[in-house]
Amino acid sequence: MQEGLRKYAGPGHWNDPDMLEVGNGQTCNQDRAHFSRCCMLAAPLILENDIRNMSEETREIILNKEVIAVNQDKLGVQGLKFKAEDGLEFWFKPLEEGDWAFCMLNRNTEPRTYVINWTDFNFCDEEVSKRSTCFDTMDYQIYDLWKHKNAGSTRKQLKKPQSVTIPGQDVLMYRLSVLPELGKK
Repeated sequence: MQEGLRKYAGPGHWNDPDMLEVGNGQTCNQDRAHFSRCCMLAAPLILENDIRNMSEETREIILNKEVIAVNQDKLGVQGLKFKAEDGLEFWFKPLEEGDWAFCMLNRNTEPRTYVINWTDFNFCDEEVSKRSTCFDTMDYQIYDLWKHKNAGSTRKQLKKPQSVTIPGQDVLMYRLSVLPELGKK
């Protein structure tokens, strides 16, 4: 329901899809997906749950500093849904210093396996940031924001595409950071 609104978001005027439902009876997968989407939208992170009685799983989700950093990125650009297919949504959010956040949302109740070919995601955000992903010419370090670990680089995965499985009603969320080219100082 945020479609068409991202051009109106930015520092001092954020789109607000409503309060967070994390910890209000959804599954852990649904909570993680909901929180991730709100962070990709640069939405205000206003909790609606009872913080006095939240589970450790809920606490880990809402206190994930790396995912919150995507939400609070200084570039101040709301993410965009690049495409959707077979119940999967592919979201990108331009970040400062040339980085991108990438989120795959599985709306299905069953897990989905997907082979990531980064060149399929070459695009320019003409509407807001005017930035391009340039996966065919740039190399990005892939960092899994929920597993808190490196997951390789986009250039290495171009040679051998990565197969990922996204649990039902859950997400995979990466921070893609530009790697310096070899030989450059």
